[in-house]
Amino acid sequence: MFKEIIPTSEFINSKLTAKANRQLQDPLVIMTGNIPTWLTELGKTCPFFFPFDTRQMLFYVTAFDRDRAMQRLLDTNPEINQSDSQDSRVAPRLDRKKRTVNREELLKQAESVMQDLGSSRAMLEIQYENEVGTGLGPTLEFYALVSQELQRADLGLWRGEEVTLSNPKGSQEGTKYIQNLQGLFALPFGRTAKPAHIAKVKMKFRFLGKLMAKASMNFRLVDLPLGLPFCKWMLRQETSLTSHDLFDIDPVVARSKKRLEQDKSQTKESLQYALETLTMNGCSVEDLGLDFTLPGFPNIELKKGGKDIPVTIHNLEEYLRLVIFWALNEGVSRQFDSFRDGFESVFPLSHLQYFYPEELDQLLCGSKADTWDAKTLMECCRPDHGSTPDSRAVKFLFEILSSFDNEQQRLFLQSVTGSPRLPVGGFRSLNPPLTTVRKTFESTENPDDFLPSVMTCVNYLKFNAGQTVDSSKRRAAVIPCLLITTRSQKSDHLSNIQYNSLTETDMENMQGN
Repeated sequence: MFKEIIPTSEFINSKLTAKANRQLQDPLVIMTGNIPTWLTELGKTCPFFFPFDTRQMLFYVTAFDRDRAMQRLLDTNPEINQSDSQDSRVAPRLDRKKRTVNREELLKQAESVMQDLGSSRAMLEIQYENEVGTGLGPTLEFYALVSQELQRADLGLWRGEEVTLSNPKGSQEGTKYIQNLQGLFALPFGRTAKPAHIAKVKMKFRFLGKLMAKASMNFRLVDLPLGLPFCKWMLRQETSLTSHDLFDIDPVVARSKKRLEQDKSQTKESLQYALETLTMNGCSVEDLGLDFTLPGFPNIELKKGGKDIPVTIHNLEEYLRLVIFWALNEGVSRQFDSFRDGFESVFPLSHLQYFYPEELDQLLCGSKADTWDAKTLMECCRPDHGSTPDSRAVKFLFEILSSFDNEQQRLFLQSVTGSPRLPVGGFRSLNPPLTTVRKTFESTENPDDFLPSVMTCVNYLKFNAGQTVDSSKRRAAVIPCLLITTRSQKSDHLSNIQYNSLTETDMENMQGN
């Protein structure tokens, strides 16, 4: 793998960045559309001059309408004078359109929603049939759940290993999903692929493009682990894909190819000797039994009649070149062309030129998994409605959250916010911020009979603060139970879930998990 010789941060120009930020944080500049041309041109041709946050704001200002750009500015800069935001000349006016979907037919209905509203300038809001919540939380959950559905193995979209979910819900029981530790990349087509199958897959990729563009336009995230070659296709950099990119979609094939590539570097004089001595894991090239088909896909011929053409030392170089070409370009071009068509039906892909391929996953899918620490959580989360930062229960809560592994973090975020990922910047960029709220009870109610609940529309986590150390620990320790319980529910209208009291054995089991 390649490593940076000089960190990209060394190229950031602090003076240009400060000047750019002044322009991008001026409400009147945004609402009048007076962004200087030097800024947009530098942002695309020399993105290394500016940090990611600056380029992200530049993207929102130039890619979308001024009301959306203004809303983004107010969301990310709450310190902007409120009088400016209330001024009729700069106050954003965003139309909103609500759609109701059925969880049991989520992918099919999501396709219908994108067909109707994907190209609309309106902010999309989702509500689920027979459930009471609407707004931010259910909408974020919609994008996350549809992202998961698009990774189903039976759709035939992705390279990778078939797995089952660790916490399946409803129709997910027994369903296989694709997992690829290197990130998702399209499953290749061969010359003989059936037209009906090609059309079906292309339709799904077009839908995916529209879904990702709509999510980006509305400041939402999709939960898709994008591979680096996928991002290069998005930026129209597919001609730059090389054998190095093969490691990002199939490291096993890439390592085998690298060893064969080393073996074929023979001079003309030593070629005859190489035919007799060339080996890989103790086998000659001929004994490996390779033919001109794509490794792992025996029905995809690299050239006409490839099934009947054995790989030898004489044609090894051609074989390696064709493997790269079919795996990264020819075999997937129709899928990515459909993806780009769907994306550009919402807004032009050229606006993504402010970013490097390595950054698109952050832009579209949010912050990568990171360790949570209690200090950062205390700084970024807001106590409200009777909850205080000095509360024992709040402190214990943050200590427990800081011990979560990646999967527990995803479950917690899904339960509290609706999305399993945080935006770039982590909890500091979460809007609205995660807020701890003290539950209130009637005089006849026993607080010990209630566990935490959430309001995903405003990122509220509501629980009883507890008056004693033991009680506070109890309040904080039920959070893992909240995750398990909500994930096992058929629906996630979390504010209405009724919990029972816990026994001491329950508490020990939860803390053990």
